[in-house]
Amino acid sequence: AGRVEDIPNPGDHVTYDILDDSVIMLRGSDGTIRAFHNVCPHRGRKLIDTPKGMRNARGTKNNIICGYHAWTFDLDGKNTFIEHQDDWQGCLTEDRTSLGKVNVDTWGGWLWINLDPDCMPLREYLEPAASMLDPFQLENMRTRWRKWVIFECNWKVAMEAFCETYHVPGT
Repeated sequence: AGRVEDIPNPGDHVTYDILDDSVIMLRGSDGTIRAFHNVCPHRGRKLIDTPKGMRNARGTKNNIICGYHAWTFDLDGKNTFIEHQDDWQGCLTEDRTSLGKVNVDTWGGWLWINLDPDCMPLREYLEPAASMLDPFQLENMRTRWRKWVIFECNWKVAMEAFCETYHVPGT
């Protein structure tokens, strides 16, 4: 879903969309990488919008504020502000008001997310390929350039076009 170097400092974040789902990956104040559903638990408003024409949103925040009711969340996903919280008569527990967690892990310098709360550990899933690729130290490599495009074609045609280098310049 991204590279670890995309979020080097506390508060740095990047979003990633999977069909209709959106995930925020961020570096917490303690340096831990966390991921959350990019949606306010109150009314379901998207918390961080992707700028028009961009693949994802990037930036640095000390907290995340919902643009609808101003619910505010810290870098651990915990709700730190609810307007007129007393009106809710104690119904707003931490479990009900915190951001929904998404499984996130790193390998090879990449950020990997999994929307399945019961998924197996990433390393276990990647084996045996992970052990075979570890000597290449992918985590030390850096992207030279990146381009995101949407092909208006059958996915198999797009894949075949880039599997053989002869097709790449023309495509």
